[in-house]
Amino acid sequence: MKEKKGNFRKIVVGNDISYLFRKTQQQKYSNPIFQESIKIGRERIRFAVNIFLALFLIFSVRNTFLSIFPGDVIGHTPIKVEIHQIRKPKPDVLDREGKIIATTVKTIRASLRNPKYASESAIKLAPILNKDPKTLEDQLLKSGSYFELANDISDKERYELLNAGVAEVEFNDVWRRIYPNKTLASHIIGYSQRDLEGGAGFERTISYSGITSSSINLTIDLRIQNHLETELSNGMREYNAKAAFGIIMNAKNGEIIALASLPDFDPNNIKFEMNKMDIKSHSFNQITQGSYELGSVMKIFTLAMALENERITLSDEFDTWKCIKKYRPMCLRDYRKQKTQYLNAAQCLEKSSNICMAQIALLVGLDEQKRFLKEAGLLDELFFELLETGSPVLPNPWNESSLITISFGQGLGVIPLSFVTATAAIVNGGYVIEPTLYQREKPYRTQAKLISSEVSESMRFAMRQVVKNGSGKKANIEGYYVIGKTGTADQPCVTGGYCGILTSFIGAFPGWDPEYIILISYDNPESKKNVRGSTSYWNAVPTAGNVIKLSAPLLNIVKDDRYEERQNDRFTRLAEVSND
Repeated sequence: MKEKKGNFRKIVVGNDISYLFRKTQQQKYSNPIFQESIKIGRERIRFAVNIFLALFLIFSVRNTFLSIFPGDVIGHTPIKVEIHQIRKPKPDVLDREGKIIATTVKTIRASLRNPKYASESAIKLAPILNKDPKTLEDQLLKSGSYFELANDISDKERYELLNAGVAEVEFNDVWRRIYPNKTLASHIIGYSQRDLEGGAGFERTISYSGITSSSINLTIDLRIQNHLETELSNGMREYNAKAAFGIIMNAKNGEIIALASLPDFDPNNIKFEMNKMDIKSHSFNQITQGSYELGSVMKIFTLAMALENERITLSDEFDTWKCIKKYRPMCLRDYRKQKTQYLNAAQCLEKSSNICMAQIALLVGLDEQKRFLKEAGLLDELFFELLETGSPVLPNPWNESSLITISFGQGLGVIPLSFVTATAAIVNGGYVIEPTLYQREKPYRTQAKLISSEVSESMRFAMRQVVKNGSGKKANIEGYYVIGKTGTADQPCVTGGYCGILTSFIGAFPGWDPEYIILISYDNPESKKNVRGSTSYWNAVPTAGNVIKLSAPLLNIVKDDRYEERQNDRFTRLAEVSND
């Protein structure tokens, strides 16, 4: 029931008052200000929807474009940024074909700093590190405030160490030198120490020279290096040799294509698996640090200096039955008594007669022998990119007895690399070269000459007879006209006298215009009853033949099976001179 009182209505309980709200809402919605707010809100929503649709359209178009044309939108800037961010502290070392010999990578090192509870820490960490808990505990107790747990850990090992419950474990990024080829070319590259300081080989050269380039390409060909090391290793096992070494070098510019010294080592593990004496013995480079009496291979220098000084010609004959007793109680002997009493100079080399060479050396004389061998580089210390180099062992006194023994390869210790370099001058037309691990221009050639081109040609002819008809037959690889000389030398003992032998073969191919010199040597190879002997004919020569056969095609040496036949008149002339 409603009652009016003045302008107001009296509302009684139970009356319907909804009309009051309807009226208020109608007034609100009909208000112009409210209508304007609704309009603005709708416009804002419509604008937001349009922006969203535009962004979605742009994203869709961009994604479709990337899928269809990925090459057009990949930039180079990220790569450049990455290179600048990861600056290696030491340059990569590559072979001549760009294959990695040594590189630097970032690895993780786990360590323990200020360990408080050594026993508990050892128990928790030992299973992860695959160590004995008691041994690890002792190491922690002795370490003091800092102990290295492991180097080069994996992500899995890092996770396990983090969750081992040892709060003092910490991790650091460190640079480490990696040698992906392991033992291959180890005596060339050497190894780096913990702080990346070079410990030996070319690694030491980098540290010493302060090279800052990002990479260095050496003259080494890892394919040839692999063949050389494999054949030497097989030979060591077959002939039960104590050691072996070999080298292949460009005869025209001195670039070293392969260099091996066995036994070798793995530079990745040299710090962990060897003591200092083992490191020194395994990293000793016989090619550059050793000094050896090489035996009959030295006869090529005796013959070359006599021809160069015009003391003899190839046709001059020498009495191989002659008794030569200079400063010795007994007559000088050949390895085997010659069946023919008289041999010409070329045959003296082919038959490797000591008695012949002694007579030739006496004709040349002591002073000329010294001068010639010095000009050949055999009497001086070796200067080379590898800092570990040896020195020759000269006779003292150097008298007529030394003159004779040096003529056939005894009494003078020479560095193998110096010997190979000097031999290159004998066969390359007479040009003196220097060995190197850095690549040179192809037309590189020095003007200094050791012998004339004519004498060099005569020497190539004489060395061809050794391979074709003499003790170098097992290196006579068809199509390459291999030339060379064999040698088997008694090795001097530390206490005096001689004990053991060193067998060698020095050769060159292709013989008509030698591009490469090869030296193969074995330390104390053994003979096998009723199968083989111990001279170079049985070991160094066949190894050299195998290496040439495998390497020549890789070095782009084209076979010429009819070279000697086509050059018949020329060789006939030289043969006639040597047989007169």
